Amino acid sequence: MARYVMLSLVLLLPAVARANDSDAKTLAQDILTKGAALFDTRDAAAMAATYLEDADLTIISKDDNTGKFKNEMSRGRSAIERAYQDFFKDRKPGTTSRNHVTYAHFVGNDMLIIHGNFNLDTSQEDYYPFVQIRLKQGDKWLIQSLQFVVVAERNR
Repeated sequence: MARYVMLSLVLLLPAVARANDSDAKTLAQDILTKGAALFDTRDAAAMAATYLEDADLTIISKDDNTGKFKNEMSRGRSAIERAYQDFFKDRKPGTTSRNHVTYAHFVGNDMLIIHGNFNLDTSQEDYYPFVQIRLKQGDKWLIQSLQFVVVAERNR
């Protein structure tokens, strides 16, 4: 009898994991849909408020002259706010963006790992890959770490 119970549990674990990942992906897409709408307001302070106080934002890009990848990191909410202020200086008013979650996974009850693509301007086909780690603080899922790759790819 105990073997049947164990066998049943082993067979159910992959289905439970898929259900949790499905729930994680649904939650992540909801968070990031709202995040894209907030991004479109070009409010750097509001964007920074979606990060933990000690969070980091890493922009990975390719140097035009050398072709090598480089990292630019902003650590802490105030530095992240300044990074958004700099970015929004060149952003066209009225431009809309979109996030697409390709993978999301809960780590325990209070950590969410998200991988996706960010379409900076929905009138264009380019998108930019990202990875986020979010931690639950009360009823909010705040960003602990965001790695954003500024090397455009075409939507597939």
